[in-house]
Amino acid sequence: MNIKKTRIVPICFVFLLLAVIACTWFLKTTQDTRRQKIEYANIFEVYTPFGLLYSERESRLYYGDELVRYFEDIINTDHYLKWPNQNGTVDVYVERNAAGEIISIKPFNQQEFIDRTSSLKTAGHDLEITNNIDGYTSDVEEMVKERISEEYEIYRQYGLTYNIDSNRLYYEGELVGYFEDKAINHYFGPYEDSIIKIYAIRDKNGDLSGLDVNDTP
Repeated sequence: MNIKKTRIVPICFVFLLLAVIACTWFLKTTQDTRRQKIEYANIFEVYTPFGLLYSERESRLYYGDELVRYFEDIINTDHYLKWPNQNGTVDVYVERNAAGEIISIKPFNQQEFIDRTSSLKTAGHDLEITNNIDGYTSDVEEMVKERISEEYEIYRQYGLTYNIDSNRLYYEGELVGYFEDKAINHYFGPYEDSIIKIYAIRDKNGDLSGLDVNDTP
């Protein structure tokens, strides 16, 4: 009986270790996905006034009520943003004036939609982006971080700040594990390296009025 027990314990330990590894991998993947959605939301925010909306829940674009299959914003052959997908009901492109300013977003015609179909059958869900002189920097990641930093300025008065170098939030100098501004459907985290959870407080008019800070395990 003792011999059998000594064999069972290591096996149980192995299964437990595999479970921990799987959970760790899942949490990291979830965090990376949420971070990517935040970055995409910031990138596509500039197009919102022209009828193009980014859904964080689906991580897809909508033009009106139609799911976008293909999106492109081309300044020239070296400076562009493209997002090809395998499914969707409309392909759209950005129209800019001579100064490089966005003036509209338009759908490709039906024949162009049909002609593009075969090339998108194996398209991944990857955003293709290069640097340009009007909208994106040579380092897209830095551009996104700078935009996030600007958006978090509103919370600075209550002690919450965003650090570009670490790409994390801090409350009065302490690392934040989770932040939520539910009124505007915005979330940051969760991260396991901090127990600090912060929730934005807004008044009946939707204006930010404070932060609810929870630093208990």
